[in-house]
Amino acid sequence: MFGHLQIYSCYSFQNSTILMKDLIQDASAKHMDALALTDKNNMFGALEFSKECLKHGIKPIFGLEASIMIEGEIYPFILLAKDDVGYFDLVKVCCDINLSEDKCISLKSLSLYKEHLFVISGCVEGIVERLVAKEMEDQAVKYLQLLKNEFQENYYVMLQNHHLKYQETFNERMISLAKYVKVKIICSNEVRYLKKQDALAIDLMQASLQGVTLDGKYEPVTQEKYLKTEAEMSQLFDQEIIEETKQVLDFCKATIPLSQKHLPSYPVPHNGDASQYLRSLCKVGLKKRFSHQDIPSQYIERLKYELNIIHQMGFDDYFLIVWDYVRYAKINKIQVGAGRGSAAGSLVAYVLGITNVDPIEYDLLFERFLNPERVSMPDIDIDFQDNRRDDVIHYVIDKYGQDHAAQIVTFNTYGPRVAIKDMGKVMGIPLARLEIIAKMIPTGPKNKKTITQMYQTSANFQSMINQDRLLKKIIGATSVIEHLPRNISTHAAGVILSKEPLRDVVPLINGPTSTMMSQYSKDYIEEVGLLKMDFLGLKNLTMLDYICKDIERDTHQNIVLNSIPLDNQKTYELISKADTFGVFQLESQGMRNLLRKMKPSCFDDIVAAIALFRPGPMENIPAYLKRKDHLEPVTYPLPELEPILKSTYGIMIYQEQLMQVAQKMAGFSLGKADILRKATSKKETKLMLSMKEEFIEGCLKQGYTLEKAHEVFDLIEKFANYGFNKSHSVAYGYIAYQLAYLKANYPLYFFASILSNELSSETTKLHCIQECKAYHVDILPPSVNHSHARFMVENGHIRYSLLAIKNVGYAGYKAIIEERKKGLFVDVFDFVTRMDESRVSKKMIESLIDAGALDEFGMSRATIFKNLDSIRDYGSLRNSLGIDEKPVLTIYKDQQEEKLAKEKAVLGIYLSMHPIELMKAKLGVPYVNVSSLYEYVNQHVNIVVQLQRIKNITDRKGDEMCFIEGFDETGSIDGVVFASRYKSIGMMLKKGNICLINGKVDMKDKLSFIIDKARVIE
Repeated sequence: MFGHLQIYSCYSFQNSTILMKDLIQDASAKHMDALALTDKNNMFGALEFSKECLKHGIKPIFGLEASIMIEGEIYPFILLAKDDVGYFDLVKVCCDINLSEDKCISLKSLSLYKEHLFVISGCVEGIVERLVAKEMEDQAVKYLQLLKNEFQENYYVMLQNHHLKYQETFNERMISLAKYVKVKIICSNEVRYLKKQDALAIDLMQASLQGVTLDGKYEPVTQEKYLKTEAEMSQLFDQEIIEETKQVLDFCKATIPLSQKHLPSYPVPHNGDASQYLRSLCKVGLKKRFSHQDIPSQYIERLKYELNIIHQMGFDDYFLIVWDYVRYAKINKIQVGAGRGSAAGSLVAYVLGITNVDPIEYDLLFERFLNPERVSMPDIDIDFQDNRRDDVIHYVIDKYGQDHAAQIVTFNTYGPRVAIKDMGKVMGIPLARLEIIAKMIPTGPKNKKTITQMYQTSANFQSMINQDRLLKKIIGATSVIEHLPRNISTHAAGVILSKEPLRDVVPLINGPTSTMMSQYSKDYIEEVGLLKMDFLGLKNLTMLDYICKDIERDTHQNIVLNSIPLDNQKTYELISKADTFGVFQLESQGMRNLLRKMKPSCFDDIVAAIALFRPGPMENIPAYLKRKDHLEPVTYPLPELEPILKSTYGIMIYQEQLMQVAQKMAGFSLGKADILRKATSKKETKLMLSMKEEFIEGCLKQGYTLEKAHEVFDLIEKFANYGFNKSHSVAYGYIAYQLAYLKANYPLYFFASILSNELSSETTKLHCIQECKAYHVDILPPSVNHSHARFMVENGHIRYSLLAIKNVGYAGYKAIIEERKKGLFVDVFDFVTRMDESRVSKKMIESLIDAGALDEFGMSRATIFKNLDSIRDYGSLRNSLGIDEKPVLTIYKDQQEEKLAKEKAVLGIYLSMHPIELMKAKLGVPYVNVSSLYEYVNQHVNIVVQLQRIKNITDRKGDEMCFIEGFDETGSIDGVVFASRYKSIGMMLKKGNICLINGKVDMKDKLSFIIDKARVIE
């Protein structure tokens, strides 16, 4: 038995470079039998570590470097779990440390767990180690005896040898003292990296953490804290110590029990039975759904079936818990989504009001959600309006108690840009230089690159690194650091609930906002038997809430979203024209191209569009459209499959269709059909082969030919790679339709809501203002007399929000609103007098001026700005002494370009006018407005646009080319610069530049511009 007893993973933030998979692969290659994970005061990686170890036949040992308080001072000790009870004791110790104010546990409290833990002195800063280093042997013996008496045979002394000068004599003294007190001695290597050269990375991270700058010649003190082989360890320590270490490795047999379930209980009124209470709620809910109509027998039977399955699987309480917090949200007027994922396939969820999708009407399957033949935790994720999601989370935590409810940890990774900037700063490299290099690394979801990839593929990047001695020194270290977690935060949506107190089940920690969190991340939490529920914030639900409330306030019309008719002609006209900017699921450019071709005319078309528009299913789009438009005959693999595939013109789009085909052809139960779906989609080869045999056999029993059985199975296998969950598509189709309906019928309120929901997004704001122009809606400037916190409809137009102005905080905004309730501000003197220095700062008033919020007082912005001190002095004198003599103001004329630049600085956009309009007026050449380009397809024209996005790529020949997005005051356009032109004009194409561009208007799937020439207009 060989292994290591002191390993720190990347979860010991800034103290290790070791990622779990790399650790286990290295250990496996070095033929290790066991490893102990001893991260400092945390168990973030315990379950991940355990799974990886078991996968490679290595025994995982669970440990901790724990902070222990002894006589008012805190010292580190290594703790190792001896058995399963020891694992749970370790969890409790970890909770005690992380939830305490001092971030430690007392020696007395630790002794409560002494039977099932090994307690080891083995850290440089340990109490015994410090005393030995100070040559205070008598004191060291005193504490060795204290610890030996407290923990008996479970107490050890552990030595390291990292080829450091002091360690040789230190270890000799430790050995003699330990032998004197009769404490057993073991050894470790304090593993913090896997390669010697990674030692520098740890020192850089530590220096960054402490805000220290290192010398350019700096080298690590040791490079020995790597995962050493058995032969290397044998050369460092006596065989007796090695053998004692092996005995500890052998003795530790703790596992993480994964079979236990810790499902919470719902507090049923009068201590009633959860199953009976759920059934009674469902009966009432079903009656409400049919509101005094006869209930079809199909619904009654389906409800009975689902309730029986739910009860058999032990999930009655779970459904009641979800019903309860969804009900809380609805009672408190918090918008709840129609459903999400496979849960929309449940009739129980529908009658309880958890979802708003009738699964029978849309042919959705309960087994896709909860499969009696494949028992797993249920997963009902709920969307709430994003600005009130936390209200629901707090309700659940308050209801079930802090001991039983918590949120989930997530980890923020360094990433290449932060790694370069943080580590470069440690070496004293100028920040401006680091910014330039960091920005060269693409980090977008589709084209992100690592530092190593950039160094290998970009000559420019490599050259910049090689030219700087210090950058070249640390580039290897930063390429390791970029992959490491930097710190923790709270998972945006996940909440866990447990019947037992959580500290008995899972390690806990207080998050950045003092929220209690599980130390196991979302990927592992369910494996320890805990129920995870996702409370997702959806901004589109907040938009719907704004729109409905604004319509009701202004028109007294109460719009009930769930009662909106699904056959509104104006809505389908809008969707068919692809006028879907701002419409959830339907607003991307590619989706809009599909909608133009598809011309949806019913709700099923929207559902199909959402399912089709993804990689994979896209290849079915041409056939789907031809069949829909009667340009190609609708065919079916078998006539018997027509009822299943008719709604999608014979093309399999949904996972539910796959399951129904397996049921129809092979006589599979829907549960077994779901197992087939999962096996084929996840490429579980063994399971797929056995299920294929069952499928073929089933088909033959049903009377189908062997050839037809193989043909249909091949179709299922191909389709399973990209089949979409229809339940999800229907549920999200509802939100898409609701937003499209409101845009088609109440466009003013729709646009006001988008603008309010995107206070920080300049791009969306700009797009929205361009859309408003197409609808002949003006955006009125902000006004201290008429603006509110949000963008509001006013006399057929939309008034700009005060809170969307830079430097206008909520307190200042509130002060303006409270004051103007007493009467509107009559002029700038009145405003400044009533909004004195204690309520509104000078900086805020300057921002209001630049934004145009004081324009209504009839003075130029320059006049108010340059006379502001005099106006404020007048206000101060009037308020303190009652002197009412207005100063004579010097009049200034606004300089248009300066005025627009200041407006842009505080609003993020040009509102009163775009500088492009000024530049166009000075141009001596003809040009076309972007909004008019449709009239010039296949013609060469000039346009004047400001560039807002540049994407450089390499073509097939290896030459550089780029895509651009630009806009003028009338709209935006995408363009392409091919390699032949890029060489001459590429340098001019920078984000923010205003350019005169000449090119050809092209129209394939969408309107675009092929650029020939460009020049920057100053």
